Amino acid sequence: MKRILLGFFLITLLLTAGSRELTIQSSDGFVLKGWLTLPEKGKKPYPLALLVHEFAADHTMWNTMAAKLRQKGYATFTPDLRGHGASIDKNGEKVTVTLKDFGKPLPEAALEKIPEDLKRWMEKLEANKALDLEAPVFFGSSLGGGALVPLMLDYEPKLVVTLSPASPKKPYADDAWEAVENVDTAWMLVSSRNDFALKASLAYDRKALRPTLLVLPGSGHGSKLLPAAREYIDLFIRRYIP
Repeated sequence: MKRILLGFFLITLLLTAGSRELTIQSSDGFVLKGWLTLPEKGKKPYPLALLVHEFAADHTMWNTMAAKLRQKGYATFTPDLRGHGASIDKNGEKVTVTLKDFGKPLPEAALEKIPEDLKRWMEKLEANKALDLEAPVFFGSSLGGGALVPLMLDYEPKLVVTLSPASPKKPYADDAWEAVENVDTAWMLVSSRNDFALKASLAYDRKALRPTLLVLPGSGHGSKLLPAAREYIDLFIRRYIP
């Protein structure tokens, strides 16, 4: 068991080598953490890939995908969402979201503010001269997938990949649907036949301008879809990023 844990630690270390930890503060007092990693090849300014994790996870869920994108010359940014991972300090108190909290209101976490947090992150990244945010790529899972949608209005991504994206939430629901219906971006939506979030993916697919919908068998949700969907996602990425 110790050897397995050591091996996992070393793989994680290699996948995130060279990452720079960044910090911002949310409008309601969360100290938010995120990790920017530049690619080893390519020329500055590097295009940006934003990868946003799901409920009760953290930024490391995207380590493998982020490494693949850096091989294509993208800088990757992977934040810990409010109440998750290293982003649990709010006005001197600890606010932690776990799987046991799924479906609860969670007023202290105020997860509906995540799109606002992501916009603040992008504004911070815009000031980095090593980055080009003209046509970023977005990856999101479940909670993170839904939170990315309003951001499409401001940053018109080159491509978007979402696993079981959540439905738009107030106060960003109107922005989300405006983005869905008007932003001309290649968007891959991944869900499963019995996924409780399938309804949102179907709605996005009907309204989006350039959607690709992949519905897998079973009842997988979010990151649980990655093993079966990985090959399809890789093909989708190669279509738009040589």
